Amino acid sequence: MPDPVTTAPPADPNSARPAPDTTPAPPVRVALLGIDGSGKSTCARLLARRSPAARPHVVLSCLRPHENPGGPLGELSRHLDVLSAEADRLGSPDLKLAVLYLQMCTYGVAERFFTGQQTGAIITERHPLIDTLTYLPLYRRAIGAVVAPGRPAVLRRQLARMPAPAVQAALAWCQALARRTGGRAPRLDTLGEELVGLLTLPPEAMVSEFATRFAVTPPDVAILLDIDVTEALRRLRARDRRLEPHERADLLPLIRDGYDKALRTFTSVRVHRVRADHRPPHDVAAEVARLAGL
Repeated sequence: MPDPVTTAPPADPNSARPAPDTTPAPPVRVALLGIDGSGKSTCARLLARRSPAARPHVVLSCLRPHENPGGPLGELSRHLDVLSAEADRLGSPDLKLAVLYLQMCTYGVAERFFTGQQTGAIITERHPLIDTLTYLPLYRRAIGAVVAPGRPAVLRRQLARMPAPAVQAALAWCQALARRTGGRAPRLDTLGEELVGLLTLPPEAMVSEFATRFAVTPPDVAILLDIDVTEALRRLRARDRRLEPHERADLLPLIRDGYDKALRTFTSVRVHRVRADHRPPHDVAAEVARLAGL
């Protein structure tokens, strides 16, 4: 006689449901771009004030991680800031570019650190990939005016006259970068010329090269704060500090055009242009927040 058919009890509908995913969504990464005087810093501060308490917005400096409260690499950043000012004082564009590169190599460390801090959005003034494509052509012109067969020796003499702790910190960072990439350590006396040599690469190849070097990826959203050069210069001259070498009437239009050209390479990035002159800062920040989905 066959066994009777056993009927299984009805399944509990709740037991079949997968457990809810409590992993927080990654922060949206927003890069604020624009020539000096366009209002990037002011906009970033206003966006940070609008952030929710549960998953706040974090504002990061692309170049100076010592300005990121609670972030990593603060001591190194202060030393690099010293070297950057020294390069300006000496009028050394190739050394300035070398230090700028080392500063940009700190950004990926800071971005990864704050990504793991229950952050809702990471807002950065500038972005290492986009700004490299924007500014590198200007440095090529400046470095071309000073480069000569004995130039590395000149840079070594300049470095020898700079504060030793800052130089030692920069050299240690070069060694750390070599360990990270498995390559050779950057040399401060030849790095600037090496970097402008990468301009021979196609734009997409340049992005790939610097993404590997900086250990970063493009932002999710790029906001270009567009401003008339005359208004930008008026704002810059009203500040209580000396102008940077590139903050000039003949160079700011080139930087403005450089951003337009660079952004065309980043096809995966949502790009928005926002007029930032002759408008209240709160209005600009509100438009940026809407466009970035903050």
